[in-house]
Amino acid sequence: MKRLIVFLGLSLLLPHEAHALCVNLAFGGAPSLAAFEGGSGGYAVYDPQEYLQTVSFEVRGEATGATCEYFVTLSTGQSGDFNQRKLAETTNRLNYNAYTDSGKSSIFKAPPTATQSEVIAGSFPVAVALTQTNTHKFYWTVDPQQVVPAAGTPYTDGNLTLSLYSGQLLLSPKLEASKTITFQARVDSSVDVSLVESGKRFDIGETTQLIDFGTLESGEQRGFDVVVRSNDGYVVTMQSQNQQFLVHSRAPAIRDTVSYSVIFNGGGVDLSTGAPVQIITGTGTTPATGMSFPIEFTVGTLSGNEVAGSYSDIIYVEVAAN
Repeated sequence: MKRLIVFLGLSLLLPHEAHALCVNLAFGGAPSLAAFEGGSGGYAVYDPQEYLQTVSFEVRGEATGATCEYFVTLSTGQSGDFNQRKLAETTNRLNYNAYTDSGKSSIFKAPPTATQSEVIAGSFPVAVALTQTNTHKFYWTVDPQQVVPAAGTPYTDGNLTLSLYSGQLLLSPKLEASKTITFQARVDSSVDVSLVESGKRFDIGETTQLIDFGTLESGEQRGFDVVVRSNDGYVVTMQSQNQQFLVHSRAPAIRDTVSYSVIFNGGGVDLSTGAPVQIITGTGTTPATGMSFPIEFTVGTLSGNEVAGSYSDIIYVEVAAN
């Protein structure tokens, strides 16, 4: 009997770790600073519009004759919380966040918290070229209408790291490169005044008021509200064109005038010099609805000998950063 002996050679092919197929992965053109730009140039605290910022960067690698897979992550920053990153200026804070897509459906994160949609993934295919480059983008924005004080220095978060890994998120990736990035927003000084009917809130479009006394009578009163909206120190001034007199429409041919008094926020105001008079100053911030100050005008004593006609004065109210 002839015995046949068969030797079977079995080999088990194990996949190489994905990062072994990537050579000299590195960032290219990754910015060190991402500065916020809103409609006013910086961050306007009363602007309801959201301004989505775009950050572009490159990933570069050398060809190896095999597919290279990689992904990019972003750390939490100074807040320590992926779900609510923060820009800071001394004790004041601005909430912001970064996203992997322009629809803001996925926050830009890092392992071990991140899921596949929360990192930016890419690959280099098999190629002959010595160096390959991919361009990527991520997005960030500061939440609108956060009323914080204007400051001489920007609100910043400088503790973020953009990290580049070879391999796949869940398969022991290898850190290949990192880049420190600072997010920054300059908070604009926003100081505005609105003249509205008594009891109404701030309205940026309401900048004039007509006080109609009808047929003038001694002691007749009318008024409105001066509403100030500010995230800065401010000063409000008032000035009378006719030195606090109602003047006949045919002046100077008719020299008759009617005096009146002014009460602003409970205190008398003297506009008789015709020069601007400071009526109030403020610091800190106001809500978006503004801070209201009532103003009241009272017709002085009529002699009864005034020429009939229309009498008027123009009063200028101005607010400025202080």
